[in-house]
Order: sequence, then C-alpha cells, then structure tokens
Amino acid sequence: AMACMLRVRRVREDALGRQNGPHPEIGTILNNMACVQYELGDYKRAESLLQEALDLQREVFTTEPDFLKGVSIVLCNIAFLHAKSGSFPKALIELEGAMQIRQDILLEHSSRMSEITENMAHLLAIHQLQHGAVNLDEITEVYITMLRKSER
Repeated sequence: AMACMLRVRRVREDALGRQNGPHPEIGTILNNMACVQYELGDYKRAESLLQEALDLQREVFTTEPDFLKGVSIVLCNIAFLHAKSGSFPKALIELEGAMQIRQDILLEHSSRMSEITENMAHLLAIHQLQHGAVNLDEITEVYITMLRKSER
C-alpha cells in the first residue's frame, strides 16, 4: 500500500509541476500516506508525514475553503497521534487549531464541527479520569455540553 502511495505522490508532483513550489494537493497525499502508516503501526512515520503535510500547507497557504478544511483534517490527525501517546495537552491544542479554522475562518456552524467538539470533550474526560474521576461517559457528556455552549 505504501509503495502505491509513494508512486501516487510522485505522479501528482510530476503532473502538477514543481517550478512554482509544491502544490497544496500534495499535503492531502501526505495526510493519506500518514493514515496508511498509522494503520500499519508505524506511528513515528505517520507523525513525520503529518508534520511534512503541515509544513507544506504552511508554505503554500491559500484561503481556498477545501485547502483550509484539509489543514483542519491534518491538525485533527496530529491531535489523534498526540492523544494516542498520552500527550493530551498537545492534542487539545491541535484540535483547538482545527476548530478555529472551521469556526472562525470557514464560518462553519457548530453542528458541522460536532466530531471535533466530541473529540475534545473525550480527551478532557480521559484526562480527568486519569486524575481520579470515576465515570468517563458522564464526564464526556459534561464537557460536550460545556464546549457546545462556548461555541455559541
């Protein structure tokens, strides 16, 4: 699967041309490659590819909505990797960045961001659970309610 993804990347880079620098679409390909690496269990390589995608997105920044949504997706995936390794504060920072793009720049309604809100609530709840809380589902619901109120 990875060899195929690398071939896709090379073909797209050749098709899009490199004379004007990298193309925003390559960030999406890097994100997809990171997801493959994650599924294969290579978390360090997945993180490296996600960072490469984010660096490329910073370099080729555009205000096109699809591009910005792609940046948001990469941030969510980086957050997932941080959460998986137990770095909940880092994960929350990435999720906040993703939410800020979707809410403040793309002006998406909060109902379209429920997945990000629920992930943030779940991370906060897990963090509380590690510090003595007893019911993960109950704490998660409290945080979801709190985060949704703050979005209004």
